Amino acid sequence: MRSVIQVFRTAGRSRNYVPPSRNVLEHVNRFRLPQVQSFATKSLPACWNCQKKSELKNNMICSDCGHLQDVDATINYFDLLSFPTKFPVEPQKLTKSFRQLQTLVHPDKFSNKTSREQTNSADWSSLINKAYKTLATPIDRGQYLLQLEGEEMPQDNSALNKEFLMTMMEKNEEVEEAEDREALEALNAELIKELEELTQKLTSFFEAKDLQGVKGTLVEMKYLLSIQSSIKQKQQSLLGS
Repeated sequence: MRSVIQVFRTAGRSRNYVPPSRNVLEHVNRFRLPQVQSFATKSLPACWNCQKKSELKNNMICSDCGHLQDVDATINYFDLLSFPTKFPVEPQKLTKSFRQLQTLVHPDKFSNKTSREQTNSADWSSLINKAYKTLATPIDRGQYLLQLEGEEMPQDNSALNKEFLMTMMEKNEEVEEAEDREALEALNAELIKELEELTQKLTSFFEAKDLQGVKGTLVEMKYLLSIQSSIKQKQQSLLGS
C-alpha cells in the first residue's frame, strides 16, 4: 500500500494530475450543516396573546403579557444564546446561557398553560438545543458563520493541496493497519492536536475576513474528523472481537 501512495505522491507533482478524492468527499459530506439563510432586520411581530408589539424577553417572551411566543426558526443562533456573532466563544459561558434558556422554556413549566404555549415550549427547547450544539462544535460553528455570510462550502477538493490529500491517505492507511487500541489512541491524540491547531487558524481567518481561508480550513477539518470517525469504528470492532 505504501508503494501505491508513493506512486500517487510522485504523480501528484505532474501538472495535470488530480488525486482520486471523490469517495473521500462523499464520506465527509455527512458533516455538512443544513443551509442557513441570513435575514434582514424585521419589524416587531404582534404578540399572539395581547396583540402588542413589544420587545421580547430572551427573544421568546412577550414583555407585556409574559406569554411564550411562537418559535422564530430564522433567529441567529448567536443572538438566541446572547453571544456576539464571532467565531471565538467561551464554552463555559455558552453552556451557562444554554441552561438558562432551557430552564425558561422547559415543558414542565408549561404543563398548565395553553396548548399553544405547550407547543411553543417544545419548539423553543428543540431550537435552543440545535443552536447550542452548532455553536459548541468548532466545525459546525465555522460553517454556520460562513453560511450567515452567504457563502457555501466547496463541493470538490479545490480548497486543498495535493500534499494534504496524500497525507490523509497515509493516515487512513495507518488506521487500517493499527492492530490494538494503544495504536489507535495514539493516532487519535495526533488528530485532536491537529484539530485544535485548525481551530486556531479558523479564528485568525475569521478575524481577517478571509473566507477562502475559512473554507479551506473547514474542509481540512472534515477530512480529519472523517479519519477520527474511522478510528472510533475500529476501536469498537476491536472491543467486539
